[in-house]
Amino acid sequence: MPRFLPWLTIASALLASATAHAAGDAAPAVAVTVRPLHSLVAAVMAGIGKPDLVISGTATARDYKPAAGEAERLARARLVFWIGPMLERTLVRPLALIAGATEVVAVSEGAGIVLRPPRTGEAWNLEDDAPVGTGAVSETDGDLWLDPSNARVMVALVAARLSAADPTHAGRYTSNAARLYARIDALDASPRQQLAAIASWRFLVYRDNYQYFEQRYRLSAAGAVLGASGEPPGPIRLEAVRHQIKLSRARCVFGEPDAPEPCSMPSPTVSASARAPSIPRDSR
Repeated sequence: MPRFLPWLTIASALLASATAHAAGDAAPAVAVTVRPLHSLVAAVMAGIGKPDLVISGTATARDYKPAAGEAERLARARLVFWIGPMLERTLVRPLALIAGATEVVAVSEGAGIVLRPPRTGEAWNLEDDAPVGTGAVSETDGDLWLDPSNARVMVALVAARLSAADPTHAGRYTSNAARLYARIDALDASPRQQLAAIASWRFLVYRDNYQYFEQRYRLSAAGAVLGASGEPPGPIRLEAVRHQIKLSRARCVFGEPDAPEPCSMPSPTVSASARAPSIPRDSR
């Protein structure tokens, strides 16, 4: 009997969700996996309802460990929006358990989405102290929201699925999406102008998470401090990074707020010209 309890719990959650959705004109319960996507969904739902965020705090999508009963929690939602298995790998099974009764929407499948493979080549495969590991490596870079054209496609998909699930508020979803398009276009124009003058500058990043942004604005990243393992760099990795800085004539090394001081490498011993400004990090 105990082995049936998880399924009974999920069934109860699904029944509760269906009952709540049938009552009145309330917005459907919506869950969103990561912060960047959550901000887009929340803007489309503005004035109607508030989506729940699944991966909160300091957890990242790639490192997130679903709590016991995660499927039951997700089953309470009418819709769940996620990027896709290339990013939220640990949520593949919980989402599979509820698919069908709860609508699970992978925005990476939106028509017109630009998907890029992980970067390869010597600059992105520097010698590392830590083993890469034996887990499956995705064939797609999951940080796709960093291209504003992708953000637009995601908003369109979100608005369409919300409108289908909640026709009462379809007009509001559509108008909210239109306002969001305008905001995205304005945000896209600003860095395009600001970054044009430094498009040829070479630089390194702490994590290789910014490919979509760099491609959009034709920037010239020359490598990353962290390797594929994601572990803090040891002496072998740091020496390889120092060599890459000199080889590429990098102008700066971008750190992140959570990077250990030695790993952000502000020291002049790394390169006479390299500096270490910081890139704000979200909790994807």
